[in-house]
Amino acid sequence: MSNAFLEHRAKYREVVSRRYGVTPELYDEASRLLAPLATPFSLRKGEYLQRIGVPAQYVHWLHSGVARTGFITETGNEVTLHFQTDGEPVAAHDDLLRARDAQPAMNFVVAETALHGYRLDWAEVSAAYQQNSHLRDYYLAAAQNSIMEQSRRLYLNASPAQGRLNAFRREYPGLEQRISQKVVASFLGITPQYMSQLLRQDGSK
Repeated sequence: MSNAFLEHRAKYREVVSRRYGVTPELYDEASRLLAPLATPFSLRKGEYLQRIGVPAQYVHWLHSGVARTGFITETGNEVTLHFQTDGEPVAAHDDLLRARDAQPAMNFVVAETALHGYRLDWAEVSAAYQQNSHLRDYYLAAAQNSIMEQSRRLYLNASPAQGRLNAFRREYPGLEQRISQKVVASFLGITPQYMSQLLRQDGSK
């Protein structure tokens, strides 16, 4: 069992338990059950955790750094779906589900900063979910939280750009200082030029 994995996970017990709506005891039990599957990893900025066109194989858990999930449109534009930061799992869940049928991933996951954390084989994690009801309950709570976050972002997409920027700052406090302005613009669905204009407007208030 990875004691380092358990020590890192313990730092985020309270905040993740509240976010998922689970008890700290269930969080700790899930950590204990996942620990034997966890392998440490580190990546430099710009390296990929998952590439488009390759079946997803791993779910990652970060103890430091910022990862970004997105996709490429048919016209070649890059769209950012969401960010993952310290204490969060990193994966495109829909691609993990596609991988059950050996279907290629439709999303990329890339390191926006240097990353440190743990890699878990999705097939092994899925088997563990099937075998243990506590882990299954934890996975269900995490999946439900992901659905709620996705729904909230869909509503935000209908807001004006300034509203989307304000919502980004609420959802990811402090993240704006850790990543590039271009990446923030891709998350907001605006051009870098318009992003600069929004920031100038902020500065003039």
